[in-house]
Formats: sequence, C-alpha cells, structure tokens
Amino acid sequence: MFWLLFGALLTHAEQPEIKKDIYVAPPTIHDEALREFQPYLNSLLVSSAQSNKHWVRRTHKAKKVNIHDKHTIESVMDTVCDYDKPLKCGSENMHWVLVTDIFVTPNFATVVVKMYDENTELIASASKSSYSVEKCKDQTTVTTIKSPGRPATEITEKKPDLCTIVNPKILSKDLKQVITILFASIHPA
Repeated sequence: MFWLLFGALLTHAEQPEIKKDIYVAPPTIHDEALREFQPYLNSLLVSSAQSNKHWVRRTHKAKKVNIHDKHTIESVMDTVCDYDKPLKCGSENMHWVLVTDIFVTPNFATVVVKMYDENTELIASASKSSYSVEKCKDQTTVTTIKSPGRPATEITEKKPDLCTIVNPKILSKDLKQVITILFASIHPA
C-alpha cells in the first residue's frame, strides 16, 4: 500500500522544467552622463547573471538555465517580438526577464533589479544604493619656535577644515552584488 501511495505522489509531484531562458534587458539609465556606458553596464549584468544562474537550479524551477542578452535572444527565440518591450516578449515567448533601472542624483545612486517570470509576475527584486559623502581634512598646523636659552614655544594654527563632497558611484561590484542578491531571493517552487 505504501509503495502505491508513494508512486501516486511521485507521478503527481511537480517536476521542474528541463530548461529556463532568462533575458537580461539593457538597463534603463536615468542619468544622461551614464547612458554612454550602457553597453558596459549591460555586459556586467549579463556576466553576473551567468555566474549566478545556479540559484535557479537550486530553487527546483529548472534543470538548465540559459542567460540571453540583446545579441542572442532573437537568434534563440523564433519570434518577431520587439525586445524594446521585454516584458511583453517574455510573456509571448515564455521566458523570464531581468529588468534593471539605474538612478543617479547628486546625493545618491541606486540600482534596482527585478526578475519577472513568463507570466510577467515579479518573482524577485533587489536594490543597492550609495550616497554622497563629505570628506574633511583637518587643517591644523603646529609651529615650534626655539630660542637659545628659552623654552620652546609652540604655536597652533587652526584653519577651517578642507571639505569636499564625494559623489555617489555605481561600481561594478555593486552590480555584481545586487544580481547575486536578486538570484538568491528567488523562492523555491
């Protein structure tokens, strides 16, 4: 009886898909100065996704995971979909989509990544921020005056601190970290 029940449960158990395709959409950059770096940022996102795809296998959602970018997706998918609308194409072609937004202001820089499944449902998200910092350098000088037969005299001159603002930065390590957090936050099936 046990074996019949176990066999029935085993046949009804949800088996993971054989493969899962994930399209890494080019990042949406909300800063004119960074737009020229979009190809570089996209390459970082793709390579980070490639090195973190094992998380999808660990969630039992697929046995094999393929990462695609704008250069490979149209050759893999038999489609005429306009990948300028990645979520629509993900739904039409039944694959996941990784969407990235990058915001930079004088006071903060934030990367937000979101993973959508083939039904355009949000299945994971993560963000990483950096903030501007004020770095100050002390401008105290001490001068010692020595005269023969007299004790040394010290004169301390204190000027206002020399302060500069260090602008927030989006670094490659930030992108790698936020992608790792995103993939690790995908919930098991």
